[in-house]
Amino acid sequence: MNNQEEQLRLHQQLEEETIDIKEYIFKFLNYWYWFVIAVVIGLAIAYIYNKNTPSSYQVNSMILVEEKDSEGIDLEDLFNGYSMGSNVKLQNHIGILTSFTLNYQTVQSLNWNANWYEENLLGDYDLYGSEPYGIEVDLENTNLYGIPVYVTESGNGSYLVEVDSDEASFEQEGMFGVEFQNEFISFTLHKKGISNAENDGNYYFVVNQPETLALSYKKRIAASAVDDDADLITISLEGQNSKKDIEYLNELVNQFIEYGMYQKNLTSENTIQFIDQQLSEIVDTLQNAGNQLTNFRTTNNVYNIDESASMVLQRLVELDSEKSITQMQLDYYQNLRDYMDNADKLKNVAFPSVVGISDSGLSNLLESLRELYTRRETLLLTLSERNPTIQQVDKELELARKSLSENLNNLVSNAEDELALLEEQIESVDQELGNYPQTEQELINFQRIYDLNNELYTFMLEKRAEAQITKASNISDVRVLDEASIITRTEVGPKTMINLLIGIMGGLAIPFIIILLIDFLDETIHDPEHLQKLTALPIVGKIGHNPFSQTIPIIEHPRSIFVESLRDLRTNLAFYKKKDKPIVIGVNSVIPGEGKSFIAENLSAIYAANHKKVALIGGDMRNPTLHRHLPVKDNKIGLSSYLIGRNTLDEIINETQLSSLDFLPCGLIPPNPAELLESNEFSKLIEELKKRYEIIIIDNSPATLVTDSAIVSRYTDLDLFVVRQGYSNKHLMEYINDFSQKNKDYKVGIICNDINMKRYGKYAYRYRGYYRKTYEYVYFDTEDGKRKKLI
Repeated sequence: MNNQEEQLRLHQQLEEETIDIKEYIFKFLNYWYWFVIAVVIGLAIAYIYNKNTPSSYQVNSMILVEEKDSEGIDLEDLFNGYSMGSNVKLQNHIGILTSFTLNYQTVQSLNWNANWYEENLLGDYDLYGSEPYGIEVDLENTNLYGIPVYVTESGNGSYLVEVDSDEASFEQEGMFGVEFQNEFISFTLHKKGISNAENDGNYYFVVNQPETLALSYKKRIAASAVDDDADLITISLEGQNSKKDIEYLNELVNQFIEYGMYQKNLTSENTIQFIDQQLSEIVDTLQNAGNQLTNFRTTNNVYNIDESASMVLQRLVELDSEKSITQMQLDYYQNLRDYMDNADKLKNVAFPSVVGISDSGLSNLLESLRELYTRRETLLLTLSERNPTIQQVDKELELARKSLSENLNNLVSNAEDELALLEEQIESVDQELGNYPQTEQELINFQRIYDLNNELYTFMLEKRAEAQITKASNISDVRVLDEASIITRTEVGPKTMINLLIGIMGGLAIPFIIILLIDFLDETIHDPEHLQKLTALPIVGKIGHNPFSQTIPIIEHPRSIFVESLRDLRTNLAFYKKKDKPIVIGVNSVIPGEGKSFIAENLSAIYAANHKKVALIGGDMRNPTLHRHLPVKDNKIGLSSYLIGRNTLDEIINETQLSSLDFLPCGLIPPNPAELLESNEFSKLIEELKKRYEIIIIDNSPATLVTDSAIVSRYTDLDLFVVRQGYSNKHLMEYINDFSQKNKDYKVGIICNDINMKRYGKYAYRYRGYYRKTYEYVYFDTEDGKRKKLI
């Protein structure tokens, strides 16, 4: 093969690797009716789906979350550095709204033990608000959750219950108003005034498991911030029964508000509880001190203390009061230090102001730590421990605990120093008290204990009143701007136009994919253009499909399209024949069934019709077929008997219906065809036939099965390989290309056989168009003998 042929081959290989868009367009157009049918079916399915699918709706609610309550009493005006509010971010509120815990509380509050449904082809209807029967489920004696329980009225106040599932299967009758009970379920049905005629649907109910129901709503609830700069949250819920979803959404918001108020009041309640515990102890001590003071005065007949002793008493009471408060503060610091790593205990710790601590830094650190614990708890409702957000909060918690620990260590040290100083001062005053008479000293001590507890009692009462005022002044940070309601609901399904569009797109996509898949899996030769991409060898003929029952249509239908394609082949082969010299043509195929014998006999006939002396040799001595179509004197006499010297050349030549065409059949199938073809007798045969005929055509055996065609090619001037559209595998072209390279002294051409103009896209259009333009004035013969003009 020369350089020009190599370049052409490389160019064709590159063309094969590229996608011919125009070819695919014509291929799709050739199957246009597939697309029409598929689109009609897709639209029908979409229409049925739209008609039989229950409608779905979206309900919405909008709430305002204020960062700090602007109404009520400012807490900092009551307590120094004391703030019970929280600065939870908006995303935390969204996390709480979509958490399992809050949804579970909502389900528990609504008490939806069972839901009724009506069966439908493409989705069962939720009958909430229009239930066919009233039902009371005994959850303690029921273990059948999430399983359809079918109920059918049977007359006379009775009904039939049917359950068929892996968990349970039974049929049992029950009476309205009477408890129905078995090992799986216990419930009571009540009629709601619906007659049997109206209640003709296929109804069933499902007993809800609160955890499962809460989880399903958690997945359906969607909450988002309206805007980055706004404190507004929109909560939406999509479902089939808008009335049910409206009730759920409004209850969810109520539970959210109650959750916020619980968190806000928790500190006040803990403070009041702490003060009440202290007061109970102080009241007992105060009462005992009062009784002791009264008894002492009565017994010793001493009621008043002189002025100087009264001053000492006042000083002692003040110091004792300071000591008691300082001791309370020291205990508070130590307890707080122990509770830092425990979120639950930290929530129950009263604020510093309760014990008279006015350190704003401590209050801020404590509030910050509580806020971080609350934030972490909220995030864990929707996130895992390994989430980066949780890990970031953990880092902030560690820093807050460290800062609070350092601050508490300093405060504990200062409180201990202050206690030591107060002890010294009390001891000094006690020494002054020793200068008074014994009776007066005892009276002063009783009075001292009484006055100390009285002051502590008054102090704690004031703090309790402040905590109660704070609790009463707490209002929710959440305000409902828009409740979920029927008026604001929007229908979101079924999406009629989108479903119709999906039907159209699906109708277009399915045949598109099928055609592409068929084309991808199809390894056969599609058309002559496809063939040109697989080889650099010339395509000398494009033979159409034979529409006639005759194997040689030229005899009875000389003006048919098929015969015209043979004439076109004959014209192309004229370039290979030298003037005044005979030409030997070998007709080959790579595998059986490609039509080489059919091409050989028709090519011989078209040459003979042009008044050329033609000899057709049945060279396929392994599976001969030509003798079935052409007349022979004796099928046992032929090429094989000639090559072994049993018959002469004249004895094996058979005349045909065409005067210029003679046929040399195969004869008996020999045991050694390859050896006979390699013999000198076969060479002598070809030389003798060249003297008698202008055209010698040899029908060879399939090339890939035996070596016969390679042997015969030594005597041929042109080797034609027949490939059949839709039958020959494209990978077999590699054999033909290799054959051409190994036999460079011989000329090789390709014939594309059995072309079906309706089978493949672009070539089909071009092929039909070619004959429309070229032969539109010609009347072609048809099989029934009529003449038909090609338009």
